Amino acid sequence: MGNEDQAGIWVLEAFRRGGVDTDILAREVPDEFERALRDPENLLPRDVNTLLCACERLSGDEHFGLHMIDFVDLTMLGTYGYLLTNAPTVERFLQLATRYYPIFYRGAGLKFEVSGKTCSLEYSVEGSVLASQRHDNEWSLGFFASFIGNRIGNDWHPMRTEFTHAMPSDMGELERIFGNNISFNASRTAFEFETKDLGRTINTTDSQLLSILTDSAEALLQGITQRESFLADVRLHILSQLESGANSQDIARSMAMSRSTLKRRLAARRLTFRELRNDITKQVAIKALSETGVDISQLSRKLGYSEQSAFARAFKRLTGMCPTKYTQTQLR
Repeated sequence: MGNEDQAGIWVLEAFRRGGVDTDILAREVPDEFERALRDPENLLPRDVNTLLCACERLSGDEHFGLHMIDFVDLTMLGTYGYLLTNAPTVERFLQLATRYYPIFYRGAGLKFEVSGKTCSLEYSVEGSVLASQRHDNEWSLGFFASFIGNRIGNDWHPMRTEFTHAMPSDMGELERIFGNNISFNASRTAFEFETKDLGRTINTTDSQLLSILTDSAEALLQGITQRESFLADVRLHILSQLESGANSQDIARSMAMSRSTLKRRLAARRLTFRELRNDITKQVAIKALSETGVDISQLSRKLGYSEQSAFARAFKRLTGMCPTKYTQTQLR
């Protein structure tokens, strides 16, 4: 198996990190494996849980679903991961997580609610709930609880957690993520926490810069639903990978195509990859310098430049003036 250009490669990589031989997995559950490889965003929860149950058998890890939160990092989740990474507070994180969950996983949904002093995040699947839905439930809900806990620190756990599945024999790993107030065979899969935690900072990067980056991503996401979606999709992938360099090989891979195909499709529109990347860099940089007091070195890193001087040269090439001078002109 293992065509490295396929959209589902991050799923297979996560399984491998958990000690699963994916060639054996493909033989055990061929239909679900093929769907995960070719179209992971459209997997049904039933398919996900079938795969995770098979991974449990092959790895010998009875908590395989919960441990997926350790095997998957945000950089593997493309645009969805990028949006979550850029959330400045717990509240913004949950708003983005809920709003854009369908671009990551279309077979289920999230509901974020605030009620007085308590908030809740609920995970639900379309259609009937399976008795064996444990692995999918624990991974899906655990991902968000773990993210918040890791960013807030100080041994943060939800006030209360509910699962629709039965209680497992070993509670240790669940308590590591959710604390010790966990109930099972409930009417929903959700966790609750205090409303005061919504304002807690989870990303210390300049909040105005993060807002600009996130707004740009949201605008591009809207463009993908329009008739001419290819360019919006390319631009969104570039934006989400700017900080790591956004090279054409990685962008093509994340879009499940070869580099030559990406180049050819851009050429048909009389564009090059470099032109698109430069345009996005220019737009984000100009907006950030015009609307925020962001430190230029910080902006340089966010746009994929290891040194401020390299960013300054690139900015001058694109705009005709250095970043410092441009900022000064905006203050007049």
